[in-house]
Amino acid sequence: MMVGRACALSARDGSRLGGEPRFVDLLAPLRRVARRAVRRRQVARAYDMAKEIAPDLIPEAQLLDVGCGSGFIAHHLVALRGARVVGVDVARTTEAAIPYTRYEGRYLPFDDATFDAVLLCYVLHHSADPTLLVREVRRVLRPGGRLVVYEDLPITPFDRFLCWRHEAAWRARTGPCTFLDEAGWRAVFSAAGLSVHAVRRLSRWRNAGNPVARVRFVLEAEGSLP
Repeated sequence: MMVGRACALSARDGSRLGGEPRFVDLLAPLRRVARRAVRRRQVARAYDMAKEIAPDLIPEAQLLDVGCGSGFIAHHLVALRGARVVGVDVARTTEAAIPYTRYEGRYLPFDDATFDAVLLCYVLHHSADPTLLVREVRRVLRPGGRLVVYEDLPITPFDRFLCWRHEAAWRARTGPCTFLDEAGWRAVFSAAGLSVHAVRRLSRWRNAGNPVARVRFVLEAEGSLP
């Protein structure tokens, strides 16, 4: 009887007889499902952007993704265009299996005229010095190379509120944000020796959680460095 009672206690309290009690985390399966759902959305959004970017790249382009985050956009472009990609960001690593270099946030660790194309996907506003970053991008681009930029635009009071909210969420991690209107970005690009090849306003509802005005620039490097 005593043995049976001890076994029952062991089953209830997580096996005190065999060592430390074991607790069952009943929410762990739900958290795993939620993480998988977030990852699927992240990969799907990256694929949509990669499909949009792909026609602006030459086949097998040497491509730099600045502020690559998870790295999935560049990863998809390997499959879509045979791009030879490198990702840089301030984080220690990236999720996608791409060549990755940690970046100190100011000077790109590459020689002049190294890349056929560079991506800045919702990255410029996080830069401590957007003008310097654009000049650095121009430096590492080959003549005739392309820069693809996605940015949020503070056009209306609602847009400015969303930009303020975004900065509040990121300030502790990346510092103050710089949001410019379309004319402001055009001036930055022109000063760096980049000409606008194409520009398109994007739907606010690409991200229903942040329905801010958005723009997509495709720029080309003009001749030698300015």
